[in-house]
Amino acid sequence: MQRSDLDIHLKRIDDLVAEMNDVVPPSTSYKSIKFRADLAGLLVVAIAATYENCVKEVLYSYTGRQHAAFESYARRKYNKINSRISVSDLKSYCELLDPALKRQFQEGLAVRKKAVLERTGGSIDSSYTQLLEWRHEFAHTGVRNTTLEEAARAHLFGKRVIYVFAETLK
Repeated sequence: MQRSDLDIHLKRIDDLVAEMNDVVPPSTSYKSIKFRADLAGLLVVAIAATYENCVKEVLYSYTGRQHAAFESYARRKYNKINSRISVSDLKSYCELLDPALKRQFQEGLAVRKKAVLERTGGSIDSSYTQLLEWRHEFAHTGVRNTTLEEAARAHLFGKRVIYVFAETLK
């Protein structure tokens, strides 16, 4: 899957953040803070769902280039990936396809992580993991544990994990 295809999916998140901020701008009122926290929870659920779709599409694209029957199998197997998209899950998917892909993914992740950390101070894998944790906590217990700003910043860094996964399976 090309990065431009991923960007179409991921841009929807950026657009959603902008729309949320336009409709409910930051405020110091309790009602606004509470509502924006709920929006942030919904946002991290949307981010995780988008990442899930990206992971599935990358897997389908890769397997389809190998053989049509392999793609059909992958579509059946990964149709309901259900939040199994942690960094360790992505490594497992790579290893299942080809052990060399796991090594390539790990190396690519290390290079990207170091570059982003040096340039911005942000950690791509920690941000990615944090998004998935926020999603789980909000979706299952309704915990308001992030802000729109924190979720958007985590997405800015976390989506790079998806980019590395896609580059590995290119």
